[in-house]
Amino acid sequence: MSLKEVRLVRMLIWILLYLVILFVLIFAVVIPSVKEYKRVNGEYTRSKAEFMAAEQEHDEIFDRLKVLQSKHRKITEAFENRWDEKIFIKSAEKFFQKADLKPVDVNLSDPHFKIYELNAMTKMESPQNFYRFLDALPSLPYVIQADFPIAFRAGKGEIEGVFRIRVFEERGKKSQEESDESNSSSAPM
Repeated sequence: MSLKEVRLVRMLIWILLYLVILFVLIFAVVIPSVKEYKRVNGEYTRSKAEFMAAEQEHDEIFDRLKVLQSKHRKITEAFENRWDEKIFIKSAEKFFQKADLKPVDVNLSDPHFKIYELNAMTKMESPQNFYRFLDALPSLPYVIQADFPIAFRAGKGEIEGVFRIRVFEERGKKSQEESDESNSSSAPM
């Protein structure tokens, strides 16, 4: 064997060793990294598609909410007003000779609204006044629902009417904060 052949064989062995190490690195490092990249990229693509769908749904709902808020601004503001029996009585006296309210129930179970149930005892000259009063309810700064049954009784030259009303008031942060403060101040230290 000549020196040239030994160098050639040695060079071929080094090239073969280099190729073996290269293939080991490719199969041990590069291919698993590519597989991991494809898996992560697939998750990212799915997450991005879900995010885009959720964002589009959110934007549609938000736009509808804004339209409804602008359309029904008076109603939403009416929910925020605090119930004042005196204002209600004053407006009811425009239609009735006498109006009294008797509390039936204050619903405390609804987390978003206080609901006052009241019996309204009225005296009027004609039943038309009652219907005019019902027509005027939306002009009050409250959300009021007149419930049935409505009982009319003829008295001495006047009509007595008894009906139930429900007043809806939004539970504000102030009332929750006030109740939290009162609970913390009454707790023993």
